[in-house]
Amino acid sequence: MKRAFVAALAFAALAAAHVSVSAQEVVNVFGFRFEDSLGTLKRINVTDFEKTRPGFGYGVRYAAAGHRADIFVYDRGRKEISADIRSEEQRQEFTIAGREIQLARQSGIYSEVKEGERFEYPAAKAPFFSCQRFTITRKDGGQEDSVLCLGARNNKFVKIRIAFSPPSASSVAVAEGLLAQIARMTNF
Repeated sequence: MKRAFVAALAFAALAAAHVSVSAQEVVNVFGFRFEDSLGTLKRINVTDFEKTRPGFGYGVRYAAAGHRADIFVYDRGRKEISADIRSEEQRQEFTIAGREIQLARQSGIYSEVKEGERFEYPAAKAPFFSCQRFTITRKDGGQEDSVLCLGARNNKFVKIRIAFSPPSASSVAVAEGLLAQIARMTNF
């Protein structure tokens, strides 16, 4: 009887430890929640850019075989950022984000970058992400589709890059599915 009681206490202690570890697996960045997984992608790291470069925020990376999603939350030192994707500040930031991809080509990180279709997510009256698809050829010859999206909430920009290797005709549809999960997870 005593052994059963000790075993039950040990099991309860292990269960309590597991609950506290699970609770720690949610990362909060500027009021946005990032769970340990995003569909089939697993969160592999969180990078604090804010510590050394105020205004550059945080990056959260999710990955699985052939797919990657990088989510950046930052403000570039602005006190207020409109949540309207058609606002001047969001359009400018989206242009900067697209230029960064082109600059990676110019600096030799990528050997080729082809700009693809632009779209908004969700495709509704009040979308909250501006997006564009890019097909990227890396220096090693490998190719990937990269879907760049930008939105803003809580006076922070939220930039998302979803990469698929190899490129696929369904990249945008898969990206939209991940955007829906990101929006739900972060209460967008």
